Amino acid sequence: MDSARHLMLPGVGNFNGLQADNTTTRHSHVGVKGDLTVELHYGDFGTGHGRQAALYIWRAKQDQGVFIPLSSLWMFAEKDALHVMIPPLAKQLYGFVTQMDQTRVLDAVLDYLGDLRKSPPDPDLFKDRSLNAFMESCADEGLDFFVDVNQKRVVG
Repeated sequence: MDSARHLMLPGVGNFNGLQADNTTTRHSHVGVKGDLTVELHYGDFGTGHGRQAALYIWRAKQDQGVFIPLSSLWMFAEKDALHVMIPPLAKQLYGFVTQMDQTRVLDAVLDYLGDLRKSPPDPDLFKDRSLNAFMESCADEGLDFFVDVNQKRVVG
């Protein structure tokens, strides 16, 4: 499947939490719809847009859920998008899907897409990435940072 087509799949970037490069950072609890919990997460969802906000919708009875990244928000505004997008999301959440399950997922998506649209910037964006912060993190881990100057080791 080509990469452009992959980006149009419902729940793009979903994972079971097993891949270290796909970990997300939970930002806040957004709401509950029936047995579905909705949270705002930040992470790289494999859409080519880097770290971004996403709605994470999960069932209380499962350890996994589905992500709706900010960069795929436009897909839910397309004509007949909800008929295309919601059934696969419901299938990932419930396995065997009933009309009530699809309606619950639809309600959760429609109720909380506005929260995704208004999400704040990624908190990691404002982390201190200066040389001093790097040196402090090395010291915290018990690492010595050094450079060779005129063939002598100089500890930073």
